[in-house]
Amino acid sequence: MKFQQYVTRTVKTAIFLLVVMVSCLVLQQYVLRNTDHNSLRVEGYYQEPLDSLDVVFIGASDIYTSFMPGRAYEQHGFTSYLLASESITSEGVKTAVKEIVRTQHPGLIVIEANAFLYGDADNETNEAHVHKFFDNLPFSFNKLEYVEKNVPVDQRWEYLFPLIKYHGLWTEYPERFHMMASNLSLDMRGYNYLKGFRTTAEIYKGKTPSLNAKLADEKGELDLNPKLQQQLMDLLDYCKEQKLHVLFVRAPHYVTEETYDRVKRSNKMASIVREYGYSYYACENEAVKIGIDDKRDFYNIDHMNVYGALKFTDYLAEKIIKEEELKIDPLRTGLLSDWDEVVTSTNQLYRYCDDLMTKGDVKGAQEDVLTLVSLGNYSGETIQR
Repeated sequence: MKFQQYVTRTVKTAIFLLVVMVSCLVLQQYVLRNTDHNSLRVEGYYQEPLDSLDVVFIGASDIYTSFMPGRAYEQHGFTSYLLASESITSEGVKTAVKEIVRTQHPGLIVIEANAFLYGDADNETNEAHVHKFFDNLPFSFNKLEYVEKNVPVDQRWEYLFPLIKYHGLWTEYPERFHMMASNLSLDMRGYNYLKGFRTTAEIYKGKTPSLNAKLADEKGELDLNPKLQQQLMDLLDYCKEQKLHVLFVRAPHYVTEETYDRVKRSNKMASIVREYGYSYYACENEAVKIGIDDKRDFYNIDHMNVYGALKFTDYLAEKIIKEEELKIDPLRTGLLSDWDEVVTSTNQLYRYCDDLMTKGDVKGAQEDVLTLVSLGNYSGETIQR
């Protein structure tokens, strides 16, 4: 009898602990979590089938607002994903490259330069920006390596179990319900409709004139921040060691006198990257050549709207095909319909944003349930330029 009671208590305890563990995982995944477009984008990457991507893009908002994977697939035939996060750090870029090596084997990795072009290294320790990327990475040696190397001991558990940091988010409901629903919808669907693309429906009307017209002739260089330059060189050494096909790119911006130093730092970064034998596309310097219209194609000084993104996507995708000689792997039959939906959603999003901007409405457009429901009102036919 005593033995039976012991077994019963043990089973009940085990069931109780299991229920607690599952409840914590559910809370952390769907309720007490800082879900936003960054988390939906990063999580969506890990739902991509193994070896199904021809190209993976890494970077900050400079790339996830500039390149449209659905457009690239429709017009140029290659699959891609934006493993990008708002104001990602240089350490985040390095970790993202390592995660791609661990999880996918694309023909090309494209890295947007922004993380290495700051005048100081303050972004590296910006806790909000660090969390936006690393909170959403699954457990792996790469994540643990970053946490052990860069996070103070008393904060490490927050990165391994974000529930610890965000347990107070319950006070923000019901406002957060639509993002919780977006996360659940993504998990049930199993893939990201926009492959990480995000934009804002707005046309920037800058009072300060753009200097983009003079950038094609700008050859001046400005030294990178020493810490960021070392991070860049460490990344380049890793890419060499792993024999990766990597391309660095600088997306177009609405450049002013205030932001002009970044152009010169970009030129310096291009020199370093090319010394290592890698390509660097200074598309910021080629904005006029691309056809970017300063009065129409940006939603703020750092980001293009869908008008600019469409032009940039066509331009960069063509260079990737021709100059990088990208080898496109045949898409598995079971994924063809998924990518057809990606194309449709991307074209719908363009028309949705075009409609909003025509009306003068300002609204973010991303992989959330509110945006996706709105897209059903628009045509998914090819956008003609």
